[in-house]
Amino acid sequence: MGMFVHILSSSVIELEEKIIPATNDIIFKAMFVQNQELLKAFLSAALGISISEIGTLTIKNPEIPPVYIDSKLARLDILAEINGIIVNIEMQVAKKEDYKERSLLYWSRMYSEEMKKGKPYNSISRCICINVLNFGMFDCPEFHSSFSVREDNRNELLTDKMHLHFFELTKVKAVSKRNRPDEQDALRLWLQLFKADSEEELDMLKNTSVTAIQGGVDAIYSLSRDEKIREYARQRELAEIDYNLDVANAEARGRAKGKAEGKAEGMEMGMLNTLIELVKDGILTLADGAKRANMSIEDFKKKLD
Repeated sequence: MGMFVHILSSSVIELEEKIIPATNDIIFKAMFVQNQELLKAFLSAALGISISEIGTLTIKNPEIPPVYIDSKLARLDILAEINGIIVNIEMQVAKKEDYKERSLLYWSRMYSEEMKKGKPYNSISRCICINVLNFGMFDCPEFHSSFSVREDNRNELLTDKMHLHFFELTKVKAVSKRNRPDEQDALRLWLQLFKADSEEELDMLKNTSVTAIQGGVDAIYSLSRDEKIREYARQRELAEIDYNLDVANAEARGRAKGKAEGKAEGMEMGMLNTLIELVKDGILTLADGAKRANMSIEDFKKKLD
């Protein structure tokens, strides 16, 4: 299988299997919207505060609009308010080279919305972005990177209104018989829960004495059995595949510009071969593959032989 197919399949789940991992943003959002105590526990671990300090929590966008589910670019984030602090939480699976800038833009929009409420500048709410990434972003061994605005030489904090957190799941070892869950490390447990994609991993996390993690495991099992949620999850995965294919097509056409027609056709054939491999691997259905190749099912099926 080529590198491009590997990149796609690494974020695509087999929906015929029982477990849909929380790296799927439908599952990620539904888990926390349906049980806000779980969200409190995660925020406690992510922000390094005790749950008792979270007096009030309000999710400002609890809905999962159907129009967003099959969109290639729509964000299914969670916008919450805790103790007057605005927090945006997002699960991001596909690596986007401009994600740092995107995160900064999302923060600026949050901050601008607070300014529009007519508050004095010094009373504008703190705005925090929490980005859970299923890819590597920073050249460091740490899975948690935290950014604020500080003076370059004195390291003096300019303001506490801005804070960006990035959690890289690829730097967290999955639980296994050799890597038992550490019940004293709540943040790592949450990240291991998010990336868990097998019953064995979930059951090991379930067997910890951490109540919130147990609840998270139960939520993933419950959501994975929900037919409506499973279909939503499938549509999101297909939208992600479409996005990656569109990007790859655009890059191929860009490289083909000015080159011989035969070479350009060769690149397009490469995309067809990619779709064929996705269907053979069970990532796409025959109908999905044919649709994306702009072919009839009969003609596409012939290519599989």
